[in-house]
Parts: sequence; C-alpha cells; structure tokens
Amino acid sequence: MRRIAIIILMLSAFIARAQFIENGSMWYNGALVYTATLHQGGNVILGSTVEGEELEFMLVPVKGEPGTYTIAQGPNDAMMVEEVGHTVRVIQQEDLNILCFYDAKDALYKLMTCTREEDNQKLNVETWMTLIRGDYTMDDGTRVSIDWNKALVGGTYVPIEAMTFNGHTTGILNIDGDGTPLNGPMEVQLITDGLCLYPVGFDEYEFPHRLLIDSITLTSSKSNYGCYDFVCNTLLHGSELNYYDKPTLRLMRNFILARRGYVFQSKDLKEYFSKEPWYKPADSNDDIKLSLLEQLNIELIKYREATIDDIAF
Repeated sequence: MRRIAIIILMLSAFIARAQFIENGSMWYNGALVYTATLHQGGNVILGSTVEGEELEFMLVPVKGEPGTYTIAQGPNDAMMVEEVGHTVRVIQQEDLNILCFYDAKDALYKLMTCTREEDNQKLNVETWMTLIRGDYTMDDGTRVSIDWNKALVGGTYVPIEAMTFNGHTTGILNIDGDGTPLNGPMEVQLITDGLCLYPVGFDEYEFPHRLLIDSITLTSSKSNYGCYDFVCNTLLHGSELNYYDKPTLRLMRNFILARRGYVFQSKDLKEYFSKEPWYKPADSNDDIKLSLLEQLNIELIKYREATIDDIAF
C-alpha cells in the first residue's frame, strides 16, 4: 500500500504545474454549469442560475501558489453556494482541465470540469447514464444491455430515456419496452453487482412512487469488467458517489487498483477480485502506476467513504 500512497501524494506535482482560469470558461460540477468571470487582482467569479436563482462564489488567488485559490463570498447579491475558506486548485494535465475542491483538512471532495456544453440537463443525463450503462443479466437469464438512449432486452432494441425534473435526473428510467420483460418507468437503484429496478407510478401531482410490484434485479455481466469500469476511465465530480453505500464505495475504490493488478492483503477483496476473469495480479505492487484520473477518483471515493454518515442522500 505504501507505493500507492506515494503515487497519490504525487498529485501535488500536478497541482504545481497548474496555470489559470480563462475568462468566460464554463465549469460543470456534476449538476450545474458555472461561467467564470475574471476580476481585478486575479479574482475569479463563478456564477450560475437555477430556477431563476443566481448562484455564485469567488476564487481569490493564493499569493506564491500559482493556480491555487481560496473560496470567498462573491461581490454580487447572489446565493453563496460554497464553503468560505476552502481551497480550489487548478489542474491542467493529462488532457484534464479541472478545478479541485479541498476542505479545511486538505481532503479532495469535489471537482469541476471545464466544458463547452451549456445545457445542464444534457450533462446531468450523460453523467447519470454513465453509472448505469453496461451489460446485465436478469434472474431468468434474459440478457440486457443499456446504452445512452436505448437498451437491448432479450434481443429486442427498445428506446429508453432518463427522466428529469428542473434539469436534474430523478433516478427514473423510462423504458419503452412493450412486449419485453422491461417496460414503463422504473426507479434505478445501484447495487453492489448491478442494478435493481423498481416499477413506479405517478400521483395526481406527477410525483413518482414505487408500485407494489416485485423489483427486477440486473446483475452485471462477468463477460466484461463489471459495473465499476467507469471509475477507471470517467472522471468523477463527487456528487455521483451519493448513489452508493459504503461497502460499494470500498469495492469501487479497490476496483481501480484491481484493474492495475494490485495484490490485495484483505481476504474479502482478494476473494472478490480473484473470481474476475480480467484480474491479473502484478508481480509487485511497487510496479503499479495510476493515471491522474484514477488518483483523483480514488481520493473522491475515499472522501465519500469517510463522510457518508454525515452527508444526506
């Protein structure tokens, strides 16, 4: 574990190379897109609008630390949405252009990614669909493949759509699968080895509720890397992790190491990953190198694991 810890500490080297935030650049935090406006003294105002409410916070440069800022109250009469005094660092490395948010204990808890897409809803749907895309098997053996806007259910392609409310995903997937085992709106719950789908109905105010119908379990197919593969190639923002419980978060974090061939000492992790056909233990953990994306995702997952009892879903 010492070697992995050293690699994670190397994040400071990437931060040291950070440069600046461009005026007019847009930043996505996993829910909203903020626009950056440069002010005197190098201060940066990040602002957004949700349901007619103006949101903003200000980044004040830290003297002698290029690319490092302290969060402060913005100059406009807008809602403050971040914690004053927390630290934000810019990282522009390995094709990543991101803002990293650190708490008072210097723990990474959130990212914002530079984007050219202004549509919050589109980005939110893409983020959520990243978590549930993949190949699965139902209890009766029916194969299910979920893609961005369609699913293959037992050999039949059916349209699917992530339901949203005020631009945010609701966790409900509308499946137009008449004649297949999957049909209608279903609430998606992410579980350790796949998904659990609960049929839902809507009351007179269009609020969803689970129906008294058996749920459907989709088990991640073992023919691929399983349901956590996205944590190795998709940069998280932090908010996505609210969908998972602590045991699942631990598996996700160690999945990143397993993909690199990490040799586990914990009996349960050793047994879990040894059953995966893709797991190939390395000769030595000293030879394992993580990408910057993997390091950041591990840090975000660790933070969520440590604070899951303090943060409401």
